[in-house]
Amino acid sequence: MEQDSLQTLARRVLFAPLDEISRTETVIDRLRSAITLGVLADGEQLPSEVDLAKQFNVSPVTLRDALKVLRGEGLVRTTRGRQGGSFVSDIGESTQRHLEEMLLELPPLEIRDLTDWQCAISSRAAALAAERSSKHSVQVLTHLVDKLAEADTPRAFRRAESRFFIELAAASQSTRLSKAAIRLQVQFAPIKTLAYRSESVRAQAQEHLRRIARSVSAGDGLDAHIDAVQIHTLVGEELLKIRRILDIQRAEAEDEPR
Repeated sequence: MEQDSLQTLARRVLFAPLDEISRTETVIDRLRSAITLGVLADGEQLPSEVDLAKQFNVSPVTLRDALKVLRGEGLVRTTRGRQGGSFVSDIGESTQRHLEEMLLELPPLEIRDLTDWQCAISSRAAALAAERSSKHSVQVLTHLVDKLAEADTPRAFRRAESRFFIELAAASQSTRLSKAAIRLQVQFAPIKTLAYRSESVRAQAQEHLRRIARSVSAGDGLDAHIDAVQIHTLVGEELLKIRRILDIQRAEAEDEPR
């Protein structure tokens, strides 16, 4: 049930035809985000290279170049033979290192800016969802909160949180908010996995999400708005703390004699 909006909205954004100049990099970014966000599940087989190239409106050569990079990052594995193809790999330490590198590439001001933008999108979606959501939407949100208890890893928790905010935007019945929420998740959600390595942050985030679902069900837009701001502020502050630690570790590594 929780997959409905994720599959329809996120896949539409992630697999839209490309017209950018740097098509290979864009394909890499789209597929990397789809895998990290959970739009593509662990072990899921990608469409054939010909079909996937058509979806992105790129040449098979461009697609193969993108897949080669993703294989190098450990995100995709390719097998040959009649039952062969490209499959999503289980995410391990190589992906964690990549996420840390992504975080280090973001200046603190940009992290704060992305946090502010996420607060704005999600809090407005929460307030509108409290006014407009259907009974089914409330059931989906409640179900997603319950599923958080089964998320026993940072990645699983972050994926569940991403699905919640996508569904929350869908419940607002605003097409533009829904599209903005999807794009923001694609841009920012992967590195949030780092914040959810903290059990304390996960526990606090879960409580905020539970209160959002409860407020939407009760039609309380103000409380839903407040909790949406608080959860993103919580995660944003944790990411800034992690970035400071990584920055120190990198500086110390560079100072070590070779």
